[in-house]
Amino acid sequence: MEPQKIHLSVIIPAYNEEKRLQETLIEIDNYLSRQTYSYEIIVVDDGSKDRTAQLVKDLIFKVKNLRLIDNKENRGKGYVVRQGILEAKGEYRLFTDADNSTSLDQIEKIWPEFEKGYDIIIGSRDIKGAVLDPPQPFLRKIILGKGFRLLTQIICGTWGVLDTQCGFKCFSSLAAENIFPRCKISRFAFDPEILVIAKKLGYKIKEIPVYWKNDPESKVKFKNIFNMFFDLFRIRKNIILRNYNVKEKETQRVLWKKTDLIYSLIIGELVAWLSFAILRTLEFDLVIYQWMPSIFGRTMDLKLLLAVFVPIAALICLYISYLLGKKISVIFQAGKYVSVGILNTLLDLGVLSLEVFLTGITSGLFYSLLKGISFLLAVINSYFWNKFWTFKKPTTKETKKEFVQFLIISGVGFGINVGIASLLVNVIGPQAGLRPQVWAILGATAATVFSMVWNFLGYKFVVFKK
Repeated sequence: MEPQKIHLSVIIPAYNEEKRLQETLIEIDNYLSRQTYSYEIIVVDDGSKDRTAQLVKDLIFKVKNLRLIDNKENRGKGYVVRQGILEAKGEYRLFTDADNSTSLDQIEKIWPEFEKGYDIIIGSRDIKGAVLDPPQPFLRKIILGKGFRLLTQIICGTWGVLDTQCGFKCFSSLAAENIFPRCKISRFAFDPEILVIAKKLGYKIKEIPVYWKNDPESKVKFKNIFNMFFDLFRIRKNIILRNYNVKEKETQRVLWKKTDLIYSLIIGELVAWLSFAILRTLEFDLVIYQWMPSIFGRTMDLKLLLAVFVPIAALICLYISYLLGKKISVIFQAGKYVSVGILNTLLDLGVLSLEVFLTGITSGLFYSLLKGISFLLAVINSYFWNKFWTFKKPTTKETKKEFVQFLIISGVGFGINVGIASLLVNVIGPQAGLRPQVWAILGATAATVFSMVWNFLGYKFVVFKK
């Protein structure tokens, strides 16, 4: 029997935390016990000298899904976070501090960001919307805050991240399993190393504002600054020696999300109605009605039939591509692209059919113009579906560059599409006794297949490259 999947793993590193940990675990348990998803809570004891480990053992029967990793030797916060993350089984893995400075209910801010396609979500005390209660002392804010941030940016290249040290970071399981085995820093400067490796591997990072309770008993003291400073140079050394580089192509693990179900049904419904419109324009619906069986003495309604069965078929086909994608990840992405491609093709053909119906133009220069209009409308539709669903590329500062690349790739695809369609319709002409209207649609279909292949390669490896 396949074990139940765990949605969220909460990892808590602990060193001499017997005074604060019990309250934190009870608060976390109170929050998680009200959720509908599965979870686990992992406390990783870093060789505590007090009763931290025993306290956790005493709470195992009181706090649901709690387990302890009991290290007898102190190895450092970075070491035990790495240990807990890699021992965890959750699809999403969050590590948070034992003092509960960032309460777990703030994870509600994280889920929408994962849906947008981010791989790592980190809490931040330095971006707009963050609240520090009470505010940090001036010297601590300048030296351990802005000073350390500037050093990490200069030495390690963590530009764009305002708060590397907030102890509230969540990872997809794929990101966690690719990042943490590469980590080498075991003490307080492990956070910048995580972000450096994540950037090296091409993962998308998002900072979210958090409500942060300033604990005067924080384990990070001024005496740790020098060790953290030297750790930054160790990270730089590892960057120079390419110790973090990807040595082999990462195997991406695909995830089936509720948005995949919803979007496939929406696309299926749109495809159903566009298909009916095209069949009606070509008068193929009359032929189909002649062959359709009757139920209770009445012929089935083609519109209703398409509206019900096409979305179901779209969902089934996409789910099959997801299952195959577990072996070869690009198959699931290609399945999404094909779904969008079918929608775009029918949108293209639907608009063209409407144009042909309204104008009566089936060849010549004006046909090419009509084909260009229908294709451009399909391309605009394609951009949004592929950006936010197929390739999951969130909006960034490079959106303008991305859109220019999209226009160039799509422009070449436009030339391929219109060129092949015009060649088949204007030069070769109708074959096998087909009517000009039918041949015009077939020519457009063949052109769309070639342009779809070109666009997929361009979108994947240029426009929406991760």
